[in-house]
Amino acid sequence: MVLKGLRDEAAMPREGSAHFFKLEEDITCSVCLQELNDPVSITCGHTFCKPCISSYWATPQLLGYRCPECRKVCPKDQLIPAYRLQNLVSKVQLAVKEEQSKPVPAHPVQLIYSDPQRQMWLDESAVDRCFMDSNVSGHPLCLICVIGEKRRGKSSLLNYILRALGCQEKGQAVSLGDEDEPLSGFGWRSGTDSVTKGIWVWSKPFILKRNDEKMAVFVLDTEGSLDIESVRETCIKLSALSMLLSSCLIFNVNANLKTTEMDYLEMYLHVSELTGESFSLQYLQHLNILVRDWQDPDNCGREAAQSYIEHETEKLRKSSKNHRVLETLRSPSVSSFLLPHPGKPFLRSSQGRLSDMDDDFRSHLTTYVSNLVERVWLHCKTDVHGEKVTCSQLGQMLKDFVSTLQREHLSFASPLEMFYMLENFKNMKNTIKKFQDFVEREAPMTSSPFRILGVRPSKMRMKVSEEASRLLGEYEQSLRTGSDAERQKLTEETKTLLDQEVEKFCAAYSKRFTKCAVGIGCAVGGGVLSLAGGVVGAAVAGTVLATEAVALLGSTTAALVTGAVGGSVTLGAIGTGVGAGVGGAIGHKENKKDQKTDDRSNDNGSTSDTQQLVPKPSDQ
Repeated sequence: MVLKGLRDEAAMPREGSAHFFKLEEDITCSVCLQELNDPVSITCGHTFCKPCISSYWATPQLLGYRCPECRKVCPKDQLIPAYRLQNLVSKVQLAVKEEQSKPVPAHPVQLIYSDPQRQMWLDESAVDRCFMDSNVSGHPLCLICVIGEKRRGKSSLLNYILRALGCQEKGQAVSLGDEDEPLSGFGWRSGTDSVTKGIWVWSKPFILKRNDEKMAVFVLDTEGSLDIESVRETCIKLSALSMLLSSCLIFNVNANLKTTEMDYLEMYLHVSELTGESFSLQYLQHLNILVRDWQDPDNCGREAAQSYIEHETEKLRKSSKNHRVLETLRSPSVSSFLLPHPGKPFLRSSQGRLSDMDDDFRSHLTTYVSNLVERVWLHCKTDVHGEKVTCSQLGQMLKDFVSTLQREHLSFASPLEMFYMLENFKNMKNTIKKFQDFVEREAPMTSSPFRILGVRPSKMRMKVSEEASRLLGEYEQSLRTGSDAERQKLTEETKTLLDQEVEKFCAAYSKRFTKCAVGIGCAVGGGVLSLAGGVVGAAVAGTVLATEAVALLGSTTAALVTGAVGGSVTLGAIGTGVGAGVGGAIGHKENKKDQKTDDRSNDNGSTSDTQQLVPKPSDQ
C-alpha cells in the first residue's frame, strides 16, 4: 500500500497520528486491502473498489448478495460511484509520493551504546543504512573519529568539520559557515554533563570526487572511551571500536598532554594494534593530537604543536613508561595542532556562532579544519595489505566485532585479554571454514556419480567425523590464555558447531548417494541395449562397464552396473525400472547403514564398515 511509507507514529503527534490512521481506513478497500480504485458504495453504505465487489458477487448466492463487511443483503445492481472519495484517494496518494520523494535531512545516528551491565549494543539497521546502502557500499571510505575526555568540545568540532566537508562535496571552497549561523549537527551544549553516549555517526556520508574516483567520508563522535567515571571494560570496548572504525583519529585533549591522557593514549595504541591484527586492518593510519585551550595564544597552530610534541617526546624518552606513545609520536603518521581558548562569549553562547569566537581562535580553527578535510584522500581506510576497504566490508567487520563483544560469559580488564578473546572467536570461525573446505574437497558438487558411489555414506561419515575431531583438537590447542571454564565453553561451542556441520553434510551426502545410485541404474538399465546393439552387445557393454567400475570404485558400483545391465538384457524395455530398483535399494540400504554407523559412533566412538552392499558371486 502506498500509505505504508508514512506510517511512522513517532514522526507525528499522537492526535495527528490517530487522524491519519482513521483516514487510511476510510480510503482502504476491505476486499483487496489496497487504496480504493474506482470506488463505489452499496446500499448499506460501505465502499469498495468496483472490480472487487463485482468479483465478490460474481457467484450467485442463495440468500442474496451480502456486504463483505456488515453481511447485510444488498441489491447487486445498485453500485453508486463515489467520485469525491476517488478525488480524496488521488490527493492522498499524490501527497504521499511528494513526501516520500523529499530527502531525509542528515542527522546523527547512534551506532553503538553500552548498557549498565557493560553489554555493547549495535544498531544493525543503522549500519545497513549508512554502510551497506547500494549507493555507497562499494566505495572506499575515510572515517574521521574524535575521542577524548567528555565536555572538551569534541561534538562542536565535528559540527564544523561537517560544514567543511559539505562545501568540499559541492566543489566549493572550504568554509565553516556564515558568521551568525547557529551550530547544528551532533548534539552539544555548554556545561559539564555529556550529551552523547557511545558512538554516533553522521547518517549521510560525504561523497567526494577526484578525477574518476569517489570516496565516502564518515564522521563519528565517541563519548565514554576516555571517561574516568566509566567502567574500564567499557572504555576498552569503545576505544577498540573507535580504532577499528577510524582512519583519521583525532585525540582531543585540554590544555596539555597530561599523565592520565598519556596512559589512556598508551591503551588506545595497544588496542589499535591488537584490533587491527584481529580484523586484518592497518594499524593506526593517522593520529591527530589536538590540544585545546592552549595557554600561549601567541604560539598556536601546527608548527608550535610540533615543537611541543618534540618536547613531550624528549620527556617520554627519559621515562620508563608509555613506550608505544613515544614510538608513535616519532611516526610520520602523527600530526598535531594547538588551539587557543575560544573566548568567554563563545562559551556563554548556546548557538556556537563564529561571530562569538575570539578572532585568533576562529582563524586557527579555520586553518585546522581546512587542512584536515583537504587531506582526507590521504586517509582512505586500508587493510594490512594496503588494499582499500569498502563501506560494506567495514560494516560487516563492525557487526562481527560487536557480536563477539556481546558474548555474555566473556569479560576482560585489559586490551590484551580482549585481543585473546577476539582471536579465539576468529579461530573458531576459521575452524568451521576449514571443515567446510574439507568436505567440499571430499565431495564437490561437480563430482561424477561414479565418484560419489565409490564412497559409501557410512565410510564418508567416518572420514568427516575424524576430520572434525582433528580440527577440534587443533582449535583447543590454539586457544589463547583464559580461565579453564572459559576454555571449556569455547571448546564445547566449537564442538557443537562442528557436529552440526557433520550432520548437515552427511544428510546431504546420503541423498546424493541414493540419487546417483538410482540415476546410474536407470541409465544403464534402460540405455545399454541401444548403445551396444542387441543382447550380445548389451552383455559385452555391461561387462566392460562393470570392469571399469571395479577398477575405479570397487565392487559396490560393479554390482549395481551388472544388476542394471541384467535388467536390460532380460526384459529390454523394462531395464530402466530394474536398474532404478537396484540403485534405489542400494541407496536405501546405505542410508540405513549410515544411520547405524552414526549410532555406533556416538556409543563407542568408533565403527567399522566391512559389510558388502551386494554379495560377490563367490559369496552366493
